[in-house]
Amino acid sequence: MSDLRIVDMEKQYKQPRQKDNSAFSLHPVNLTIHEGEFFSLLGPSGCGKTSLLKLVAGLLQADSGEIWIGDQNLTRVPSEERNFAMVFQQSLLFPHMTIEENVAFGLKMQKVNKKERLKKARDMLEHVGLRGYGSRFPDELSGGQQQRVALARALVANPRVLLMDEPFSALDPGLREEMRDLLSRIQQEFRVTVLFVTHDREEAFTLSDRIAVMSQGTVLQVGSAKELYERPKTTKVASFLGLKNIIEGTVEKGRFQSADGRFEFLVEDATETGPSCLIIRPEVLQVVTENSPSLRVFQIHGVVEQIKFNHGFYSVKISVGDSHLTCSLTSQQIELFSIGQTISLQAERRDLWVVKK
Repeated sequence: MSDLRIVDMEKQYKQPRQKDNSAFSLHPVNLTIHEGEFFSLLGPSGCGKTSLLKLVAGLLQADSGEIWIGDQNLTRVPSEERNFAMVFQQSLLFPHMTIEENVAFGLKMQKVNKKERLKKARDMLEHVGLRGYGSRFPDELSGGQQQRVALARALVANPRVLLMDEPFSALDPGLREEMRDLLSRIQQEFRVTVLFVTHDREEAFTLSDRIAVMSQGTVLQVGSAKELYERPKTTKVASFLGLKNIIEGTVEKGRFQSADGRFEFLVEDATETGPSCLIIRPEVLQVVTENSPSLRVFQIHGVVEQIKFNHGFYSVKISVGDSHLTCSLTSQQIELFSIGQTISLQAERRDLWVVKK
């Protein structure tokens, strides 16, 4: 297996890069990206995602650490000899070349004969949905079409790893979704290993086999979208993934109690005690009605404070004393409630997740 391994990779910038004028550090990073895997680096701007990508590409020199693919150490191998391809936010096409010539350029540098490289370029353009566009020039194409060309150019030389740095962030929402679908299809077809940088959690969740969540130069957690969303290891990961129902409290003798005393329940498999936080996903909170079976594990009563329509369901903000919780309701359920009305919610124990504070 030709897994890509990042071993104790570290980079210190001597010049200030942060808002507080402090120097940025990429702390020792250890990651394994499996052959044929779609792996995303997810985090806010300035957290070190692009720096790590450039270190893997050989465009930056690390202070320490190694890059391996299979049993080959690439740490001191020049960028152009790694057989990695890179796609950036901007397509970076050569304006004086035709689309076909742009796609074939890497093959030309590899001394592939003209007939063969142009055939491969045409075949790859067909794969990305641009059959018949080979004789056009970049300024004749839309932004989405230019990114398709950039993707074709990256893949035509059969790279061992495809590195992608926010490639769709400059596109409008419709085109972004279209390009995600295209990339997903092509990645599965060619089984190329992809290391993808994004700050968009929806994009990472949609595309990735696994995701590394990063913050301030550190990898906080690695897992599938489902694992990260349902079992975040820290409140920082939970918050970045959009989980707003975070209740502070304490775990003592296997029981969680919120700081205000409103919530208390038995924590399954509790191994640690002390300050903790309860994380509740909005979709697991169930409305209590006369016909609802009582779960008894976690029940709350609050007041509806805000109602927002969101992608086919309603996001409802509820005031519970000094705290606020958000739940997701269907169109049918929302008809029973209005702002200012009392609402009762419950959740099953398996859907309650407690982490150290």
